[in-house]
Amino acid sequence: MANNETTGPAAAAEAPATTSPGGTSLAQEPPGVIEGTIEADPHQEEEEEEFDDADSALGGGDNASSTASLTESILEYRTLNGRTFHSSRLGVDNYWGPNDERQNEAMDMNHHFMTLCLGGKLFLSPLKDNIQKVLDVGTGTGLWAIDMADEHPNCEVIGTDLSPIQPSWCPPNVKFEIDDAQQQWTFAPNSFDFIHMRYIVGGITDWTALFKEAYAALKPGGWVENFEPEADYRSDDGTLKPDSAFYVWRDLFDQGGKKLGVSFTLITDNTQIKALEEAGFINITVKDIKVPVGSWPADPKLKEIGQWFQYTLEQDLEGYVMFMWTKVLGRSLEEMHVFLAAFRREMRSKSNHVYLPQRLVYAQKPETA
Repeated sequence: MANNETTGPAAAAEAPATTSPGGTSLAQEPPGVIEGTIEADPHQEEEEEEFDDADSALGGGDNASSTASLTESILEYRTLNGRTFHSSRLGVDNYWGPNDERQNEAMDMNHHFMTLCLGGKLFLSPLKDNIQKVLDVGTGTGLWAIDMADEHPNCEVIGTDLSPIQPSWCPPNVKFEIDDAQQQWTFAPNSFDFIHMRYIVGGITDWTALFKEAYAALKPGGWVENFEPEADYRSDDGTLKPDSAFYVWRDLFDQGGKKLGVSFTLITDNTQIKALEEAGFINITVKDIKVPVGSWPADPKLKEIGQWFQYTLEQDLEGYVMFMWTKVLGRSLEEMHVFLAAFRREMRSKSNHVYLPQRLVYAQKPETA
């Protein structure tokens, strides 16, 4: 049974601080965990700005075993319209996200905005102070693993990903491995205190199988945490119009995901909770978070989160949609750029009070397991 579960996918959970079975009290809710409508800033002004299709918000530019050894074949990335994607040598040739410099910069910005979503925290699970071993699945550029290692210098942190895009400089207690989380895991059973996963949506075909692997790798009493978005932009005040480009984005990932055999509707389908229950986890806690797109909220914390989310998107809008648009659905690049121009205009308009629903779920392996 999940704690603090909302009654509908569009509603954000409003709940008191949660207390774990061990008695650890969590701090107040993260900024985006609110009930009802996000209040818009009535003093903001709509800005007409010169619009360049290729603009980035920050001026950034174009710049079969589970754990595989780093070989030259892994660096043989797939290329699509000048963008690179994970190597098919790992058996993964349908993951939708690029792994090149422009996307990596977006992932770094994404790490910052997601930390803001949690009130400056790296996780919400009620971990003990003396954790010894942590796994970060789908670590991307590795910033979460590095920050976690910095915060817990006596803990070993392992970050895994399909591509070796992590920095060579890092704390001595963190290491990175090439890994496909959908293959059978080779980590020792009962070896991790905490397993962290976030933003791997669209990369998992069987969430129950994934969480079963995590269950086996966790120590009894250990925690797993998963933080994912739903590709469905929403508005509570009617400012999102039926012909909006935001809905084109939603349909793109819905249709593309079905062709690839993956889901981008984890919140609507309650996927995380169902899969965690099927894997044997208990004490499942749900936090539904509304992430505004842009600086339109009146609340200063939500305004900052919205600004950083917009920065993240604008850093590489092309990279987010190119694989789905051209490779999966077979649409033209010209159509894609027309769509992205419309999407940017709507995203930059402060009259559109749009947010993206996200869900964080954490759960515990029974002490008696």
